Amino acid sequence: MSVTSFDQFIAQYPARTYKKGETILLKGDLPEATYLVETGIVKVYTINTRGDERLVAFIRSAEDFPVGFSLGIVNQANYFYEAFTVCKLRLIPPSDYLRYMSSSIETMQHQMTRLTIVLITTLARVDALEQTYAGDKIARTLMYMADQFGVFLRPYNTRLKLAVTQQEIANALGLTRETINVELKKLELKKLLSRSRHSYVIYRERLNKYLEERR
Repeated sequence: MSVTSFDQFIAQYPARTYKKGETILLKGDLPEATYLVETGIVKVYTINTRGDERLVAFIRSAEDFPVGFSLGIVNQANYFYEAFTVCKLRLIPPSDYLRYMSSSIETMQHQMTRLTIVLITTLARVDALEQTYAGDKIARTLMYMADQFGVFLRPYNTRLKLAVTQQEIANALGLTRETINVELKKLELKKLLSRSRHSYVIYRERLNKYLEERR
């Protein structure tokens, strides 16, 4: 599926922009359409019985939500959806979206590729949560986040800038900010990342090697 073809398709439908932190759908809401991310990142999360936020996933450009809505598998939002960055979304009638995605082998392959990537990243997230030690959970979660929305830094493209807060990492793992802070300092001492006030730089090759050695 060519980018031009896809852009032409979604341009037919109304766009809606959300500010960072703005709620898009609440759990239990009935979606008015299939939401397609044109630009930005959407955070998917749930809230546990204690009222704590728990990250489920991130949805990126050219991905749609709620997953399964267009196919009629779900008819309401099963999670909370919030703009993680400024987002521009297209609201597409499910029948139109499904018809377009089924219109050719090329578009179906694109959809299969997208869903495969979602599955792979979801498994990486589960792997992070299954780790015994907090440091391993955090390191794998940072890699997951870096792969989802990190920005490569030139010239060698071995470093990823990651704009995320300690609280957001804590929410993803159900750990305290104090634990996150302690473990991040350990990773920094190992030269696997560097920290500034509002972001982290992940040394991807070093962190990958470290995680392989920890298996």
